[in-house]
Amino acid sequence: MMEQTKQQTAQEQTGEERIDYNALDNTTGGRLIQAAFAVAFTAVPDYVRSTPGRVAAWVGIAAAFGGTVAAFNAFDEDPRNDLTARVENTPETGSPAKTWGLLLGGLALLVGSTRLSIAVQSKLADALRRRGAKRPNTVLGLIGGTLIFAGSEAEARATAR
Repeated sequence: MMEQTKQQTAQEQTGEERIDYNALDNTTGGRLIQAAFAVAFTAVPDYVRSTPGRVAAWVGIAAAFGGTVAAFNAFDEDPRNDLTARVENTPETGSPAKTWGLLLGGLALLVGSTRLSIAVQSKLADALRRRGAKRPNTVLGLIGGTLIFAGSEAEARATAR
């Protein structure tokens, strides 16, 4: 009789390529939560007038979203896994200079894309305001949140087949 020499992951045990038991991704409620955060983030300029206040609101919403993701990822919902799941050892990851370069490049990309997003959202909100919308950023947030939910729901249904 052959003994098992290593702890297998759920993917290895079942032969499945992708297993994601995160309730934030794999439930309709979780997808609604993600869409709601997008709506709230986008609507901030309609409710907070000062720039420092907006930044504080955006940071607060981003922190709440990050905390929600962390809470949902804090426990393993796959009943086939246990606390002794193996972690594969990886070879050297690279130099500190490369790591810091990638970190700073990623941060610059985040700042640049955020500034671009704010500028585009401001132009769209101005256009909606000229057309009579009282809270144009909220309208944009609702449109964006609806698209996020619809897209993630469609993806979930397509992969469930």
